[in-house]
Amino acid sequence: MHQGAAYLADIVELEAELCSMNTQPRTMNGQINVSSAPESSGTSILYERYYTVYRRRQDALNLIRQLNRTIKGAQRHRGMSMGLLGGNDMFRNEFQSLHAELERRILLLQSMAQSGGNLLSERDQQNLASAWVTISRDWQEDSVIDNYELHCHLIEQSLSMLASLSRELEQPIQEAIGESSIPANEANNYPSRFKHLEVLHFTSRLLPAVVEQIGRIRALGTYSAAAGYLDAHHDSKLRYVIQCTRVNNEKLRHQIKRLEGILDGDIGLLSQLKSYELKLMFLLNMVETDILHEGAVNADSNRIYNLATDIIDVYLVIVDNGIDLINQWHDADMDQWLVSGIAPT
Repeated sequence: MHQGAAYLADIVELEAELCSMNTQPRTMNGQINVSSAPESSGTSILYERYYTVYRRRQDALNLIRQLNRTIKGAQRHRGMSMGLLGGNDMFRNEFQSLHAELERRILLLQSMAQSGGNLLSERDQQNLASAWVTISRDWQEDSVIDNYELHCHLIEQSLSMLASLSRELEQPIQEAIGESSIPANEANNYPSRFKHLEVLHFTSRLLPAVVEQIGRIRALGTYSAAAGYLDAHHDSKLRYVIQCTRVNNEKLRHQIKRLEGILDGDIGLLSQLKSYELKLMFLLNMVETDILHEGAVNADSNRIYNLATDIIDVYLVIVDNGIDLINQWHDADMDQWLVSGIAPT
């Protein structure tokens, strides 16, 4: 009887020991590791701070993408409306579809801005909406120069917002949350600061500015060719924007060479800009020869619009590729931060 009771007591004690052991963290060799459980005290605050900054930057990247598409739509809207006002009715069907699309893009951009904190101020959002309402309301009754200037105003506002959003991405996240940068001996594991800033400047400022200048040439050239004449006011504007495009294209060429040296093919279409530079020079020469001269204008407005659009679209694909690359680096920075063994604070 005593032996049976002792046996049962041993069984109960063993089961209790097994249950206790199963609730303890273990190492690979089965030994209990009491220090392996994650702490949930002050350490989690660091990760919450990191993710807050990470998410804000992700919201900025999403806004940049949508803003680029809105700018592209507004630039096309300007070019087609100028062609229509000049008398080329072949743009009408495509223009009507574009008009509805641009309306939706601006509404989506406002919704994204409202849900993304204060990345775009209320004033910026209101200015953008007001500029679009002014453009879209009875645009057929506007003078050609008013239509042109109103579009340029909306696009200039959008480019300013683009530059503002890009500044959100300049500072490393580690610095934004009060940590020192990753040591220099780990620089090969993530994009260098220099490379990041070069690509950010190229895709959010330099290339969009050149695209806008080409867009203005497209609008003024398309209108003049459709109308069959060029008055003094439009003549001066067209000459000025062509001159600015030539100057900024030189800056663009030097920047492309720099990026080719540091990116190692990360933006695949970058090398194709050389061939599209030849197309751009052809466009500028054609506009100067066929439009900027005394007498009647006999240029083909569709040809001018389509050639300029072909160049712009390739440039904007490169802008998208650059933003995608920055997004990849953004994720890689988070991975590097996690594997670098940041000490909890």
